[in-house]
Amino acid sequence: MINNKYMEKINKKSLLILLVGFSVVGLAGLVMAAATTVPLGVADGFAILASSTITNTGATVIDGDLGLSPGTSVTNFPPGTVINGIQRINDATAIQAQSDLTTAYNNAAGQGCN
Repeated sequence: MINNKYMEKINKKSLLILLVGFSVVGLAGLVMAAATTVPLGVADGFAILASSTITNTGATVIDGDLGLSPGTSVTNFPPGTVINGIQRINDATAIQAQSDLTTAYNNAAGQGCN
């Protein structure tokens, strides 16, 4: 039969090894997740940017531009409100923001892990 004190030492040592191992793996994961900043272009100023429909379901406050392109359906504003921005529905800025968002997505998707 194995001595309980011996098992306690093994368990403490195993726990310490596991904690150190997880810490190293966790730090490596953080380093690997680092990538270059993805430029958002005009899309950066939008709090909401959609392509077909924007539907509000309550007394929502949107802080920044609300953009929609190529769709045109925005419902329930009010009671929802937009502060520090405007509704941009299929205008030149919303169209450019959608283009910039696609470029940003492709940029992010093309970045590998370091």
